[in-house]
Amino acid sequence: MKRLRFLTAGESHGPALVGILEGLPAGLPLEAAQIERDLRRRQAGYGRGGRMKIEQDTAEILGGVRFGRTLGSPLALLIRNRDFANWTERMQIEPAGPDPAAVTVPRPGHADLAGAIKYGHTADLRNVLERASARETAMRVALGAAARAMLRNLGISVGSYVRSIGGIEAVRASQAAPDLYREDGEELGLLADRSEVRALDATSTQQLIERIQEAQRARDTLGGAIEVVATGVPAGLGSHVQWDRKLDGRLARALMSIPAIKAVEVGDGWASGAMVGSQVHDPIHLIGERLRRTSNHAGGVEGGITNGEPLVVRAIMKPIATVSNALASVDLRTLHEKKGHVERSDTCAVPAAGIVAEAMVCLALADALLEVLGGDTMESLRLPFARLRISQRARLGHVFLLGPSGAGKTSAGLILSHRLGRPFFDLDARIEARAGMSVKEIFRRAGEEEFRRLEALALEEACDHAPAVVALGGGAVLRERAWRRMREAGVTVRLHAPPFELVRRLAANEQAVEARPLLAGGDPAERLSQLVQRREHWYARADLHLDTTALTAEEVAGAIVGLLRAIEGPLVPLAGGAGRGSPMPTEP
Repeated sequence: MKRLRFLTAGESHGPALVGILEGLPAGLPLEAAQIERDLRRRQAGYGRGGRMKIEQDTAEILGGVRFGRTLGSPLALLIRNRDFANWTERMQIEPAGPDPAAVTVPRPGHADLAGAIKYGHTADLRNVLERASARETAMRVALGAAARAMLRNLGISVGSYVRSIGGIEAVRASQAAPDLYREDGEELGLLADRSEVRALDATSTQQLIERIQEAQRARDTLGGAIEVVATGVPAGLGSHVQWDRKLDGRLARALMSIPAIKAVEVGDGWASGAMVGSQVHDPIHLIGERLRRTSNHAGGVEGGITNGEPLVVRAIMKPIATVSNALASVDLRTLHEKKGHVERSDTCAVPAAGIVAEAMVCLALADALLEVLGGDTMESLRLPFARLRISQRARLGHVFLLGPSGAGKTSAGLILSHRLGRPFFDLDARIEARAGMSVKEIFRRAGEEEFRRLEALALEEACDHAPAVVALGGGAVLRERAWRRMREAGVTVRLHAPPFELVRRLAANEQAVEARPLLAGGDPAERLSQLVQRREHWYARADLHLDTTALTAEEVAGAIVGLLRAIEGPLVPLAGGAGRGSPMPTEP
């Protein structure tokens, strides 16, 4: 890895797992609950063994975070092994031994024999199997959750589902959930979590469960295939110039490092070897004033570089090496043939492997993103990421103005719309017109939840119309879907000013304060300051930021035009960029 580095330590039945992740930018909101969500997801799944009933993994953040935000220093995590209570003597750190129940019969397919020969542990294979165990992947999932938080904050969404188990094929995401497959990888993964085997429909779920039950009756184990999908990935991650910078190679390495993963493919992978070129390659079209593909056989990577389409990778997991109906082996103590050692294990861990694969893809993507963008803070990443995200657009699309009341969204937005030659869309005004009452009256009669529903509908409507300057209400940005839609449709610009300045502007118009229900019931300045603080981590996601203190509406509009020019991609000037008017002449 180029910009991110991580290490894990700890044994399966030792006191704990430890992880260090270096390279996360400062200023990323991160809490233990975000990490523990993915740890819980890893422990679920039909066919898991008894260990999952013992461990209820939680992550302790030991370093790298203060007041809920990363510091830029290494992130240090600890996951305690509850099962260690049953192994305190056999896995103690202090001098002791030998183990009265030493493992001397290696399991075919496991690291037991190769590791014992390499490290001189033939007298007790537990010295190998404890570290080679997939228990180590719990820490990878924890570290990957931190990388996922960074990607999500920028608009990249990663999820997975099960494609097959034991030769039984499940429904594909492109068939079962085509919208999520194209637009929201993480929601696709959460949809899969509703199934015990992480399949995407009831029929597939039942078939996969029945296949696992067959293996359990036969005292055998099963492997399968998982698919990881990342959406919102911009063009330009990875490189064609050196072998070790190609993103598909880096992804393959990351996924192949997961225990029991034996093969990886990107896009159509092996299937493409049986097709002709015109069937494999994805045609390029200018659709909706941006470069798009009508297929995604490449899986979002061409020449080792992401091309702006969803990233699609698959991994094949072999059956777990611990087979109850043990295979033939040799006792390294006596050199007599004997059945392989049997540890407590799973019948099928394919559903859990999907969560581990998500983590490794998140780490690889975060690393590639930081390599391209540079920057040591989240704030410093936003503008270059926005430039990368819109690099394939011939026009910027909508300009969404967001921020708290009094920031100047409406006054500057009206002027900006004139300068850009596009309509102005005031979200609150559109809601009031549709509801036939003021925002304050909607809050009073129907409550905030109903207002937020109307707000979401109004935003969807705005995104579906021709490009406009859209002034958002202060709370319109409090949903992940809102951010996904805005990033897909255009550019987000945050207008801000110190709370005392916002209140001064609102106070100049007494009705402006009275019309805002969330400022009622106390000192408006204090209420507004609290509101801005609670929403800060949402506002911070904007592509562009502008402090409007001491600026007139005309000056704010002019500054926004300059900011938009700064992130234009190479195609925009050809079509007529921000405030340019007619496109440049082209050759006939």
